[in-house]
Amino acid sequence: MQKVKNVPRYVNAIAVSQIIFDRSEWVSLWGYVINHKKMFRMDFILDFNTLNKLLRLSGETGDRVQMKLVEKFEAGLEEPTILDLEKIFGQSQIFDNCRVEVSRTGIQDEGGRWRTDPDCLSIDDVLPKLQTKQPVLAPSYLYKQNLSKCNDLLGSLYALYLGYKELGFDEETAIKNAELEDDLKFKMAYYAWEMKKVS
Repeated sequence: MQKVKNVPRYVNAIAVSQIIFDRSEWVSLWGYVINHKKMFRMDFILDFNTLNKLLRLSGETGDRVQMKLVEKFEAGLEEPTILDLEKIFGQSQIFDNCRVEVSRTGIQDEGGRWRTDPDCLSIDDVLPKLQTKQPVLAPSYLYKQNLSKCNDLLGSLYALYLGYKELGFDEETAIKNAELEDDLKFKMAYYAWEMKKVS
């Protein structure tokens, strides 16, 4: 595992190996940040409200972990209480169905000075995952695409008309069954069919 060098304000996935809590409002998560499908060792601190949000927005993974937390609470708390997800589930649990807002934490060194802790992040908020936008197609591309579909449809109508003729239908019935009663539509269908034949 590697250390995270630049931490984005939001991370899209974390993996949690152990959850550690006591009677305070703070919870520690031992685990990893997942970035570009690579796992980087990282611990997290958060309060119970944020933990509940993380579990609620994480689908089945959150539900499984929440059930184990409830069982642990019902069994009674030790000081501190550790919920070992790796031991329970056989691996770290991945929370990737939400966006996790993080910030750096600080630690005090022997000289009393505060510095950034490279091994721990604070989870400040958990938000639903952003919906991915569909790419917007240029109008000119859409026009060409629609025109191509119209040509295909008209060409197949003319082919249908020819099929009716081959089956021995009279001209009027063949035109009516192929929905080509309009003279302009009939001509356009013929040209579309010719273009299809050439290509």
